[in-house]
Amino acid sequence: MPEILEQEQTVHAPTAPPTRSRAIEFTLAILGFLFLGAGAYLLFAPDSWWLGDLAEAWHLSAFIVGGVLVMTGLGVYANESYLEDGHWSARVVTGMVVALLALAGAVTAALMLVF
Repeated sequence: MPEILEQEQTVHAPTAPPTRSRAIEFTLAILGFLFLGAGAYLLFAPDSWWLGDLAEAWHLSAFIVGGVLVMTGLGVYANESYLEDGHWSARVVTGMVVALLALAGAVTAALMLVF
């Protein structure tokens, strides 16, 4: 019995997970917003301006690509934020709402391009 009492007891303290870089999510979202801005320029630019005389498919394609990039970047950001926070915080809800709006815009632009 004394051997059991003489054994060392080890206590493992929980450690925090390593912080993850969010550079990829922000890069995707920024590229998406740039594509959305290019699509808005191509939509409203007169024919006499630079790239103003491109076909209709160019601005709709820019809207589709921009919406998908924004949706991907902010969706991954919201998911990682949810896993980090453990509950539906304001940054999770905001990221998901903007990601869903970007997806809805991309689907709408795709439907307009097809029909």
